[in-house]
Amino acid sequence: MSRKIGYNQPGMKRLGNIIMADDNGNDVSLGSYALRDAGLKNSVQWIKDGKTLMHYLKQAQLLGQMPLLIVMDWNMPGTNTIEVLKWIRSQPEYLNVLIAVLTGSENPIQKKSAYEAGANWHIVKSSAFAELTELIQRIKAFWAPDDGLPNFK
Repeated sequence: MSRKIGYNQPGMKRLGNIIMADDNGNDVSLGSYALRDAGLKNSVQWIKDGKTLMHYLKQAQLLGQMPLLIVMDWNMPGTNTIEVLKWIRSQPEYLNVLIAVLTGSENPIQKKSAYEAGANWHIVKSSAFAELTELIQRIKAFWAPDDGLPNFK
């Protein structure tokens, strides 16, 4: 018997939290501000490295939960971003989780690598505030408020 995966999977509860995986507190503050500026009141979980992010997601998996959005720094310490992206996309429950990668570079090879590993968006930090705000607006427009996402108003 095949089982459905991702957000529509009966056993998984879609949480409204957003994970900011970045070792730089200033970038997390900027990202959190962009989320609030976009009208998102969801809680933000700050995770400082790739290994901790994978551990957090494994624990959430055991609880049958998944985040609304993961925003990852390209240069996270510990397990690198490509490895984390590939691991996330190898987990059936997380195939549909939304992932944005923030980077300091417009390097097309880096961008291609991020997309090939499973990122939904590749955003350059120099314009991160405006782009992240726009991204959140698009996510909100994609899911209607009555789709059950907490705190979307």
